[in-house]
Amino acid sequence: MKIYIYFFFLVFSPSLVLGDDLTGKKILCEKFLWGFDFFSSNQVKAIITDYNKSSTIKDYYYETEYYYSTNDYLPYINIYETKNINNANFSINRKTLRVDVWTMTAGGYTSREIIPEGFCKEVKINNIVNYIENLKK
Repeated sequence: MKIYIYFFFLVFSPSLVLGDDLTGKKILCEKFLWGFDFFSSNQVKAIITDYNKSSTIKDYYYETEYYYSTNDYLPYINIYETKNINNANFSINRKTLRVDVWTMTAGGYTSREIIPEGFCKEVKINNIVNYIENLKK
């Protein structure tokens, strides 16, 4: 019986603790002028700013995934341009808020770390788009 209980918590505890519906959550990467506004249970508004401080604001789909390693689980938010397509544009590690960008290479899709751990945080800002625009000034 103990084995079954242990197995249950090993498999299901990350989703119980973290939850898959991120509606209302906002992640801000202030130094990079990037932001993510999870406005529904499967969509996120991404604010991506380039080196010239020009921002692109686009709606994406997202889903949460949990990859298990030998000692821990790695919870990711995968962000897709098109619903039901398996090639993510971005991945956010929910534990560290590291942002990875997926790019096409000769060997297929490859993850590139674009914003390292420690540069993004969850915030309580009503309008993250306006907040980022004000930071540019």
